[in-house]
Amino acid sequence: MGTFEPGAFVRLRLGGKTMVVKHPSTTSQLPDTLLILCEYRAKNRLVQGFYTARDLILAPWDQSRERS
Repeated sequence: MGTFEPGAFVRLRLGGKTMVVKHPSTTSQLPDTLLILCEYRAKNRLVQGFYTARDLILAPWDQSRERS
């Protein structure tokens, strides 16, 4: 998974929402994948997506973002 550890806050290089990296055990359907599972909340929903490491950067943690 490179520098993105589970629980780390990341965002897309070109901007976007702050997301949380999920543990690789939750990606059991995709063994040996280079994609990183991330999730965030939007309009009272949990949104998950797979991203390549080159498209993500570490984001500073901000409590106010977590509540929205």
